[in-house]
Amino acid sequence: MIENNKCSNAKSFKLSALAVSVAMVAGAFAAPASAETSFESDSGWRAGFNGHIPIFAVLGNYDDPTDEDSFTITTGFNPATLQTNIYAPTQSGLEVSGHFQMNADIAPGDANANFRSRVSEIAVAGDFGKVNIGKGFGIFGVPAIGDNGSGLGVGLIGGPDQVAATAGRIGNGYFYANFTPRVMYTSNNLGGLQFKVGVFSPSKVDGVADAEYTTPRIEGNVVYSADMFSLWSSAFTQDVDSKTGTFDDYTMSGIDFGGSISVGDLNVRGNYSVTSGTGNGVFAARLDPNEEDASQWYVETTYKINRTTLGASYGEGEDDINSSDNDTDLTMIFARYAATDALTLMAEYTTLGTEGGQGEYDAFIVGSQLTF
Repeated sequence: MIENNKCSNAKSFKLSALAVSVAMVAGAFAAPASAETSFESDSGWRAGFNGHIPIFAVLGNYDDPTDEDSFTITTGFNPATLQTNIYAPTQSGLEVSGHFQMNADIAPGDANANFRSRVSEIAVAGDFGKVNIGKGFGIFGVPAIGDNGSGLGVGLIGGPDQVAATAGRIGNGYFYANFTPRVMYTSNNLGGLQFKVGVFSPSKVDGVADAEYTTPRIEGNVVYSADMFSLWSSAFTQDVDSKTGTFDDYTMSGIDFGGSISVGDLNVRGNYSVTSGTGNGVFAARLDPNEEDASQWYVETTYKINRTTLGASYGEGEDDINSSDNDTDLTMIFARYAATDALTLMAEYTTLGTEGGQGEYDAFIVGSQLTF
């Protein structure tokens, strides 16, 4: 029989390292710390859940495809999320757990197509470190994606008809790690140093039937954390081959470097990354046998005053595939107020600039998030 040990969001047991990391990358970067509601059986099995529900009202002025003002209510960079965690009793020194996450966007009309699972995996932890098996968050681009602005905000908007989660700083600060089937190893903390390496199902270029993917994508990162600062670097590589020779075989690759420093209530963080053969946003964004280069970078500063956090960030994305018309810059100014430990109120001003002037916009955003 499974009993609810404490039904008021009390921590009857600590989240595993995996559950903590999944909660962070799913959108709790700047959110109040959430207590997992937990249950435990007489046989030692444990279960818990946590998540968040973000809602934003967005008033934007867009220049592309038409000069248009638009108002919508939607999710931000992170969709509404329910994270479920199952923990088996520890045996032979192994801590085995399962993690399943459901996500929902909020859009005008019928949003059923945007209800999906981004995480479904097994974690095995012990003295050796931890192994994750299944679908989950990637490695390249982490922890750059943990900026406060887009982690608990909106960031890049797709346009006046945006109906799904927005894009944060994807392509204008960092490359998107994405959720992909993989086998990933995480080392123990080695005096502040920790690394990850994984083999991933390769991402496929849409609409290119002649492409084949005979090897996995390899991703890895290393992070060094101290009391006041953190430094990181990550990289990936993936081959794209032609079955019949209609295009030259090529390799997608990337590397990034970043860090953050905190002095009292002031925090500054930044990241710079370069990619080849895939653009500046997501894996396999295009067929790119010429392996054109792209780059992304951002700098962010935040300052906390009691329960209020004020912040500003600026970042750019450049892509060599056609012309400078692909180059963009994104500015975010934001404020967060922790009304309660569970409810955060948010305001944000975001503006996108482009070299060619197409797709530029500015938006004023207010919102709230329940974190549980």
